[in-house]
Amino acid sequence: MGRKMNRGKQQILFNYLPGKTFAFERVATIAKVINVRGFPRTDINTSVLLRKVAEEVRAWQLDFRPTLRDEILRDNSRFVLLDPQNVQAEMFPKVFWCQNRNCGRVFDYSENDLIPQKTCQVCRQGDLTQLRFVKIHRCGALQPLRPPICPGCRSANQMALDTRGSERISNFRWICRRCNTKASIFGGVCSQCRWPNADQRNMNVEVHRAGRTFYVHTAVLLNIPHRQWDAFFQIQEWPAIVGAKFLGLQEVADRSLSEFTRYNSQTEPETGLSGSDLNELLRRQASGELSSEDFVAEVQALRQRRQQESQSSSPSGILQALEQKTGVSKQTWDLAGQEILEAIMPTEATQPQELFSQPPSSLAVQRAQRLGLSSLALVADFPIVTAAYGYSRAEYAPNQCRLNPFPPEREHGGRFPIYVDEVQADALLLKLNPNRVCAWLEINGFSPSLPNGSDAVLAQQAYFVQLLNNVPLYETLRDDRPQARMVFGLLHTLSHLCIRQAALLCGLDRTSLSEYLLPRALTFALYSNHRFGATIGALSALFEQSLGEWLTIVLENRRCVYDPVCYDRESSCHACTHLAETSCRYFNLNLSRALVFGGPDPHLGNINLGYFDPSF
Repeated sequence: MGRKMNRGKQQILFNYLPGKTFAFERVATIAKVINVRGFPRTDINTSVLLRKVAEEVRAWQLDFRPTLRDEILRDNSRFVLLDPQNVQAEMFPKVFWCQNRNCGRVFDYSENDLIPQKTCQVCRQGDLTQLRFVKIHRCGALQPLRPPICPGCRSANQMALDTRGSERISNFRWICRRCNTKASIFGGVCSQCRWPNADQRNMNVEVHRAGRTFYVHTAVLLNIPHRQWDAFFQIQEWPAIVGAKFLGLQEVADRSLSEFTRYNSQTEPETGLSGSDLNELLRRQASGELSSEDFVAEVQALRQRRQQESQSSSPSGILQALEQKTGVSKQTWDLAGQEILEAIMPTEATQPQELFSQPPSSLAVQRAQRLGLSSLALVADFPIVTAAYGYSRAEYAPNQCRLNPFPPEREHGGRFPIYVDEVQADALLLKLNPNRVCAWLEINGFSPSLPNGSDAVLAQQAYFVQLLNNVPLYETLRDDRPQARMVFGLLHTLSHLCIRQAALLCGLDRTSLSEYLLPRALTFALYSNHRFGATIGALSALFEQSLGEWLTIVLENRRCVYDPVCYDRESSCHACTHLAETSCRYFNLNLSRALVFGGPDPHLGNINLGYFDPSF
């Protein structure tokens, strides 16, 4: 097109990705993005990011994500991470509409490299403008709305589009200017797929800028480990190390995860005596404290003790201790490793400001305890990576559409691009008290079945890791998974209530804040999802100045404007708990105020005591 415009990276990530149409106002043209060029981000850990993407796309059945299968997402060589720099676009659709109402003819130039003259060549009066309507299908197809051949006289280039003064496409019609035959607007059957449901094979006609024409699918990672962590992920037992660190096992209590990046699984643990060990034994022998026989015995005993210490602090020893103390198997920790890693990375990389380090008499601490929190921390300058990995059309929810990757990049060896943007922002991390959650489950008749570990406290925390493994959190949880619905629904609902009230206090639009759930860690994070909110320190101000007020409002704001209807039916709606799709990655599922405040839940019946009940 030969024209330029400037847009921020965040805008590119959501509004200017390959396959998206947009209005180029400067030249009054509708265009479609065909390519986004960028610099490869080799510093970001591709394995970690792809594991996150794989976790999210598993909500789709394989038939609805044929190119984003698990085996492909495990192959780093199939993908390239790009930091967007510039966008290439072309005119689309090349279908033009005469604005003379007495003419209104529509001309298709899709197969023509030329662009028609500005004035209609038939009536010589009306201006020709791009037709703003396109056809889309849930498989990802995008096609121009071409004028049909007249069903009456079979003539071409004589069809006019008549809106009949309406904004509804269902009221539009085609009119043949030669024989006056009329026909309704019809998208036709999609020619690019064989959709399994026969009732959903027709394409939809939409205004090109309508939201349904393009949904971008993104993964967000908070404080993602960079490439220097590659050695850590080569350790077979790394999920167990992460789990042990999360639970505070003594084997890793004084060790950072970065220490394990120097561990070489091919070498045996150090089992010899150190120089200081030998010097001490020789000193005792020289002073007459040890005889020659005692010296040999002490050497052997000390060597055996050092072997045991080395073994217990090795990855395999940590795994053994973790399984024994929690009663949860290696397989479960392997599945939870990614999520648990994200829960502990803030304390590995930064020093968060923890609310509970303040005096217990402060209003914020008292309100946090009433909310049933065991931790509330502010993490400043938190690296947040947003990665756009695919798109869908017509629908956004799993198994209602096909999830497509972006077209392979020729400049990068035909690899699939994932467009990433990293910002330094503030985040609030909130963690539920596991002891209180267990008590809440039990008093409501959903007693948790704790694993049989040697340490009851650690087994209780590990229970939630086990409970939420392999649970379809992107679907509605029902009474066949009562504990999972209770725990995840509580965490999810509380997250939404916190975001809705935080937006009011920190001066941001509600859509500017997003949640980040780590269910197996009973943790969720609040963060700003765009650069402006991330850089003005809105959440820092909330933590430092309005924390007590915020928690009080969350605790007491239990009503919905649609009560009692909302209360009796779902106890969740757009007016009380729902968030925009940019803020909630779980499609507003498994929400219920009944879990927080008590009352009827649509799937579990009456919840006698909500999590906020003062009796706890």
